[in-house]
Amino acid sequence: MAIQVRLRPFPYPYKAALALCSDIDGCDRQTFVEVHRFLNTKEGGVGLPVSDSFFAVGRERGQMAFFLPDGSTHSPDAGFIRGAIRDGLIDSIHSWGDFNTAPPQPQFLRSVAERLTGEFCDLDLKVKVWINHGSPNNRQNLKARLQPAYKGDDPQSPYYTSDLIHGLGIKFYWWSEVLPWPLSGRLKRQSPRVCARLGVNVLKNTIKSLTGRKNQARKASQLTGLGQPVILCDGTQIIGFTRFNRCSQGVWSLPTRHTLRYSLSPRVLNELLEKEGYLILYTHLGLPREHGDKLFPGPDEEALFGLARHYNNGDIWVAPTGHLLTYWLVNRHLAWQAFQEGKQTVINLQSLNDPLNGPRLPLENELSGLCFYTSKPNETIIRIGNRELSVNIYPPDHSGQASVGLDTAPPPRTDLIEE
Repeated sequence: MAIQVRLRPFPYPYKAALALCSDIDGCDRQTFVEVHRFLNTKEGGVGLPVSDSFFAVGRERGQMAFFLPDGSTHSPDAGFIRGAIRDGLIDSIHSWGDFNTAPPQPQFLRSVAERLTGEFCDLDLKVKVWINHGSPNNRQNLKARLQPAYKGDDPQSPYYTSDLIHGLGIKFYWWSEVLPWPLSGRLKRQSPRVCARLGVNVLKNTIKSLTGRKNQARKASQLTGLGQPVILCDGTQIIGFTRFNRCSQGVWSLPTRHTLRYSLSPRVLNELLEKEGYLILYTHLGLPREHGDKLFPGPDEEALFGLARHYNNGDIWVAPTGHLLTYWLVNRHLAWQAFQEGKQTVINLQSLNDPLNGPRLPLENELSGLCFYTSKPNETIIRIGNRELSVNIYPPDHSGQASVGLDTAPPPRTDLIEE
């Protein structure tokens, strides 16, 4: 009799996954604390595992950044940012800084990047995610399909700094791609809307090739997949990922905490569940700058409570961006084998066929949330190398199948925002 084991697409008991991926533009520390106190704690909030981003250097007064605008003096928020990274409240860097009004001076840019990377290496601080920022003036950004001015990964450019990002622990980057639908489901039939968009994309790509703009063409996988390996101009390999944005009119607009009513509407969440897919939400939780009576107006607050209900009911797994991307990568590239050993079913985790670094043994913290359907959960074990991992036995889920799996990663600690 064949051994019936199958990798579950999401941690038990979830059917889809979502991350709130926020750019730190316009956010001061007080707003950061108030926003995450509501998002991350259950005391008067929604209790969701959400992380955020930071700038290396700020431009506007009050902007939460590691360095003051001079690029060398620690800002009053530097210690807070260090603590937030250690606690998991920050897992992304929103490029080296905000240069929306004018390109950075190359020497200044290099100095900021080296200073931040050196200090983070000394302190063993890591961030997994790089998020491109803003206008074409932000030459420090990594390459993007529609932004030829981004030169941070070009060794021939005076703005070249991507040789430093590995020191920060960067493995994923937002390559400035935005789509209005959930991504990377269980390879189910695509919706008619997505199929139509794929057909239009073929036509657009043909026109771009004929007009000498082939580098702007978008692959079908970019319209349907959460991420894919990218080779930067300097040969660095990294995973580029796509974010989601939708507003009421169906056209692009700058997303903020006051547009969550659209991007987290029941229609969007139901679509995510139907597709059994991933959604990394593009937003700016620090905007708008004016607080008014409430940080989150009624409709946006209700949208967050709606997401929390799906999370607490075991429908949608909410996780920090770095956790979600790591899980997605492992789930798609893990090599494993199931076999019978006496009365036990053994699931042997052989290697992670990492698209960036080649086959290697996965780290234990990369396996958080990993789950397998099995016909005999009480007699199933998971091994990596010669070591047996501690597993949880899960009852049948919505598919009627039982499973075994590992704990998901712990949520960000909230001591800093509760003090």
